[in-house]
Amino acid sequence: KGTFTCPLLQPFTVYSVTISLPPSTILYTRLLRTKETVPDKPEKLWLDPSTGSLQWKALPSCKGEIIGYQLNITARRAHDGSFLEFKQVLVNQSVTQYMPSHQTPGSKYTVTVQGLTVAGAGAASLLEFRSYVSGNG
Repeated sequence: KGTFTCPLLQPFTVYSVTISLPPSTILYTRLLRTKETVPDKPEKLWLDPSTGSLQWKALPSCKGEIIGYQLNITARRAHDGSFLEFKQVLVNQSVTQYMPSHQTPGSKYTVTVQGLTVAGAGAASLLEFRSYVSGNG
């Protein structure tokens, strides 16, 4: 009987645990994985000026397996800041870009992107941009 606390273990990491009785008796040995936690904030979030698509750098599965990304997109009128639209989008872990649909000219957009693990959503990267208008308008 007893408890041993091992500080500073990393999430979603496999550790080998062995309890032995010196000099050479092994009482217990097992591989254990620590629990997943929410992921870090995506490092990069940008608007591709040539296509108007939102892009971000894929997150590594250091704190848990990335199962997807959540985007929150808020549109406001640029001249007075009044609310126009809110949209939440979920994409799977292999997707690292999103094309916002039917952007309204004269609008300002605020976008956040968060990585998702089974533990939940991580910190959000934020980007603000004015409406993207292609062609000669």
